[in-house]
Amino acid sequence: MYLNTNTKCIVCFKEPEDNYNLIKHHVSYFPETIAYVHFKCHQKIHDPDHPLDVWIQYEPEDSKKFYREKNE
Repeated sequence: MYLNTNTKCIVCFKEPEDNYNLIKHHVSYFPETIAYVHFKCHQKIHDPDHPLDVWIQYEPEDSKKFYREKNE
């Protein structure tokens, strides 16, 4: 499921800049939920000191499990 389209970042609500596409960020792996964000906004989501927890709804091991199952 996608929370938004690739025309506007879900974090800052701005459009892509300088012909750069927004990137996909997994909000959740199970169920798979994806949001389109700017690369800089993605860095803010995963900031080690002040992460934007609302956009991280999974446990660290979920990503490994997701990609392992996807490759099987």
